[in-house]
Amino acid sequence: MSLKTFISWLGNKSKHLRHIIPHIPKEYNTYIEPFVGSGALLLKLEPESWIINDLNKDLVNCWKYIKSDPETIIESFKKFGKRFKKMTKENKTLYCRELTSKIDDMKYDIHRSITYMLMKYCAYMGNILVNNKFYFNSLALNITLHNKYGFLDNPHLNNILDVSDYLNNTKGIILNKDYKNILSKAKSGDFVFMDPPYVEEHDYRFNYNKDEILDESFIIGLLEQVKKLDNKDVKWLMTQSDTKTIRSIFKEYKIETFIVYRMGQKKYVNELIIKNY
Repeated sequence: MSLKTFISWLGNKSKHLRHIIPHIPKEYNTYIEPFVGSGALLLKLEPESWIINDLNKDLVNCWKYIKSDPETIIESFKKFGKRFKKMTKENKTLYCRELTSKIDDMKYDIHRSITYMLMKYCAYMGNILVNNKFYFNSLALNITLHNKYGFLDNPHLNNILDVSDYLNNTKGIILNKDYKNILSKAKSGDFVFMDPPYVEEHDYRFNYNKDEILDESFIIGLLEQVKKLDNKDVKWLMTQSDTKTIRSIFKEYKIETFIVYRMGQKKYVNELIIKNY
């Protein structure tokens, strides 16, 4: 079974797994991912024991309901598709803006998780959080240019069931805490994969989490935490942007580069793999 991600997520590592997989330890006890995002690596490796976490409460809400009630999610996707596909492009945009504007006032229940996932798939580059507010700017290119709705098709819906089966048939915990709390749970023999928000100069208006501040102090904090992992004999691997600051701060560790295409910047750039083994 080859599991795929179930949510549109900036920073999704699905296309970069070929660069990361060769660096993964062959053996480890518990797999720990404090910035899980779409969980591309988790779903590729399918570890038997895992702890996943993210600071984004909506994202964690989606993970929890994918695990507990995939059938309701699938039925809601199908119902949405029947109405949405018939609309004009203009009405699709207006409808998505209406739904996205309601997210903030919704309880963190399955209905919010469904709306959140659908709107991220419908939005250009999956961006619905702009300048700390939920807002739907424009439709995804697959919808506007190609009239394609992969997230509403059977392969995607079947994958939701498969992901749910995996989460329920392995030993794992889904959390919504500060990453430091999660790293403190790591024990000797565990493996930690970190794909934190990148700290770099950019002109994006979107953000992953409301009121999140990403600066050099965030990176210094990461360094302090990985040193604690070193002392506990925990293997860890981190992906990060390729900047002089990052290279300098983590200079005592093994650093390798890989090339990615940034859709937002429309260019190829280097990213880093940093590890302590």
